[in-house]
Amino acid sequence: MRIAFIDHHLANWHADVFHRLLGSTFADRGIELIAYETDPTPGRDWCAEHGVVRAASVAEAVDRADGIIVLAPDNLDTHLVTAREVLPSGKPVVFDKLLALDPDEAWQIVDLAESTGTRIFSGSALRYAAEIEELVVDVDPSGVEDAFARGFGVWSHYGIHTVSMAVRLGGHAITRVRECGTAESRLLLLDHGSRRTTIDCRAGENGASALGWTCGVKVADQWRTATVTDHDAFYTNLLRHYLDFLAGGPAESSPADLARLVGVLAGSDRSLASGGEWVAVERTS
Repeated sequence: MRIAFIDHHLANWHADVFHRLLGSTFADRGIELIAYETDPTPGRDWCAEHGVVRAASVAEAVDRADGIIVLAPDNLDTHLVTAREVLPSGKPVVFDKLLALDPDEAWQIVDLAESTGTRIFSGSALRYAAEIEELVVDVDPSGVEDAFARGFGVWSHYGIHTVSMAVRLGGHAITRVRECGTAESRLLLLDHGSRRTTIDCRAGENGASALGWTCGVKVADQWRTATVTDHDAFYTNLLRHYLDFLAGGPAESSPADLARLVGVLAGSDRSLASGGEWVAVERTS
């Protein structure tokens, strides 16, 4: 199988990690890469550094690939533009980390995927942390009584990771959100109708070492908790899901679920700006 990496700039952590894993953990899959970047990092030729074929355009990369991974983890605002170029091919597409930053753009991607009959998938690595995989192995979201997730980082860039842990535990059936924190320290409520999930995500220079990622789920009046420590494992598990999907496997989350995740993140900002009002995450247009 040949996969196209399409990115804003390929000189980033995600591209490096995925390339390393394709040559080690997943070497037996025989994946070939072709790549294209719209805005190369000055002075860097990622393709030459990693021995990857460089396409001359998005169209060439898509034409020569069996599946596509749209990266740009630091430039999620470019995903819609790229989606318009790659989805008409009908080839399966992964949008790394998050569909978009804006809910309207996320729903446009979903609509385009549906109209072209193109399968899409997206995911945060933290959703697939080994510790969380073990935690939820026999948990049915319909039986969850309570859940929480705690993480760190600037909300616009890292909030998706904490939200993804919460959704992995409590499911995607979220109707509205309410932000009770501040710009630097988010305290978000997810309303599932019959219960709520809490999210705590705080910014700070030493967040990774001082806070880390922790989550918990309550089932049958019993709490189960997990703290993520194996960072290599969550990238490995994420790429495994990507590769399985591109090879024809099912997507764990529906396109609508992926768009609602964008709505949760944006809803936190909207609720914060309103002074803590409830904000609906369902489609508004």
